[in-house]
Amino acid sequence: MMTMTDTKKINLILLEYLIYIFPISFIIGNFAINISIVLIIVLSIYPLNKDIFYFEDRKIFYLISLFFLCLILSTIFQLYSSGYYSDWIKSLVFLRYFFLLLIIKTVIYKKILNINFFLISSLIASVFVAGDIFVQYIFGKNIIGYPPVTSSGIKYFSGLFNHELIAGGFILMFSTIGIFSIFSILKTEKKLIYLFLFAILIIFFSFSLILAGNRMPVLLFLLFLVTLGLIYKKKERIYFITFAILTTLLLTIIIIKSETLSYRVLNFYTGIPKPSLVLKEINKEYPNLEKYKNTGKQFHNLKEFESTENFTYIPYISGHISIFITSIDIFKDKPLYGNGIKSFRNNCSNKTYLPNRVCENHPHNYVMEILNDTGIIGLFLIYSLVIYLMFSNYRDYIRNDSLKPLISNWIYLAVILSIFINFFPFKSTGSFFSTFNSAFIFMILGISIGLNELKFKNRDK
Repeated sequence: MMTMTDTKKINLILLEYLIYIFPISFIIGNFAINISIVLIIVLSIYPLNKDIFYFEDRKIFYLISLFFLCLILSTIFQLYSSGYYSDWIKSLVFLRYFFLLLIIKTVIYKKILNINFFLISSLIASVFVAGDIFVQYIFGKNIIGYPPVTSSGIKYFSGLFNHELIAGGFILMFSTIGIFSIFSILKTEKKLIYLFLFAILIIFFSFSLILAGNRMPVLLFLLFLVTLGLIYKKKERIYFITFAILTTLLLTIIIIKSETLSYRVLNFYTGIPKPSLVLKEINKEYPNLEKYKNTGKQFHNLKEFESTENFTYIPYISGHISIFITSIDIFKDKPLYGNGIKSFRNNCSNKTYLPNRVCENHPHNYVMEILNDTGIIGLFLIYSLVIYLMFSNYRDYIRNDSLKPLISNWIYLAVILSIFINFFPFKSTGSFFSTFNSAFIFMILGISIGLNELKFKNRDK
């Protein structure tokens, strides 16, 4: 007969392995991600129980709890003020990421999870996705028969993700943490072997990112390499800096030689929102258009389209300038606590009566989206947490003596760099509150918090 102790052990084993294979769910899709999160939460209820709410460093618990509370309250305020808000329930469902973070933190703190195994799983997943992109490029179809996707005359090698152009985002997420697992997989004293394999993987992932066609992941991957070289504490940092320089030069040559890539880079550069241009447009007043406020009508369809004073047409290009202008307009309505979860898509139509505004599902920038949804309070809470964790983890990486038998320096670097890349404030991205991005973000924050908690636990011994 199975005892309660046996049940607890089985639950913990299942929980552990479910976390190890969590990266695979990102390949399958949002349904698999959500099922995995639900299973992780259910399996942790009995064996972990109230332990998930235990924090040695209470500041972190307050910051993350207040962020989720801010998100819920801002959504409730929006529901109350408008009388109807279809997305209000999503602020409550979003709590699943709060529990995911707490559980990941706890299994690391209680030494249930081997972080090296998770990094190995991430490496395998990212190599598989990147390799499938090369198969699609060489043979015209990937391993399950998907051809490349053509959009606006541009060919994207999306691999296993088919019509979803997120392959670059996936490779960036999981390769930048998984690549550090090679230092635990290989057991050799010859550092040149590690460095050679590291260089091969860097080139492999760089080319796959170019083929995937997502421009921002390519830039962020280069930023990852440069930052690694700058923060690495040993003399081998020169190798990582060299990798970054050579990779940048190699990709530059490839882009220059390709007419299509050159065009895309030029288009990307031209579409970068210029602060002066955005602020100039935001500060303009259009009194003759006020009668169209909140009508949902679009400026280019109005009879005042060409006769409006002060109107200067801003080329759409990538659309980011117009999106940023619209985001700031919406943020100004409720700057302190925001408009509630996924508010941009619900409110942007109220701004399109003005010039150079546009409606999209989200602002394509984490900072803008968090400001729109939770205001200055929410942005302050989440970025305070992020900055605190990065500095705390980096300090532990620099002085990592007491935890060295348990946590390698490579794990610290993987987590620090992953958080830095994901929360880099100037990048254009998908939605912060989407399943794909939120699941990864709060998983990596959970790992970071777990590392921070281990420090306190070890000091108490």
